[in-house]
Amino acid sequence: MTTYWKAVRPDGTDFHTGSVQWAPPAGRVGEWLVRHPTASVIGDGASGYLSVASVPTDCTGMDWPCRLLEVEAVGEVTTPNRAFPHKRAGVAFRVLREAPATEALGPQGEHVAALIRSIPDITRTTTERVALAWDAVRYAVLDAVRDAAWDAAC
Repeated sequence: MTTYWKAVRPDGTDFHTGSVQWAPPAGRVGEWLVRHPTASVIGDGASGYLSVASVPTDCTGMDWPCRLLEVEAVGEVTTPNRAFPHKRAGVAFRVLREAPATEALGPQGEHVAALIRSIPDITRTTTERVALAWDAVRYAVLDAVRDAAWDAAC
C-alpha cells in the first residue's frame, strides 16, 4: 500500500474548509477512516475529493503550525492536477499514524520551526545582521563563480 501525507490544523481538521476531521479525537483507539462528506467517486475540482500528498513536504494548502498524518488510500487515487505533482485525490483515507509535524517543513524542519517561533523576538538589529550576512554570502558565491569561469576560460 502506498503511503500518503496530510497536514491538518492543530485541531485535526483540514486547512481548506476546517470541516473534515482528519485526526482522530484524543483517546480514540482503533482504525480511523476519513471519508469525503458528499462524494463517493473522485469528482472534478477540489470540492469533489479529499487531497493528500505523496511526500510530507508538499501538502497543498498547509500552514504552520500543523499536525502531519501518514495515511493510506481506501479506494482509487488520482493525480488531479499536473501543476501539483505530489498532490493526490481520493474519497476515503485511513489514518495510520501521526508523524512529527516538523517533517512537513523538510529535512531541517526542527530548525525552521525554531526560526518561526523566534519571529516575534526578531529586532531591527537582527534583520540588519541577517541582510549583511546574506550579502556577504551572495558576493562570495558570485566571486567564486566568476573566478571559476575565468580559470576555465584561460
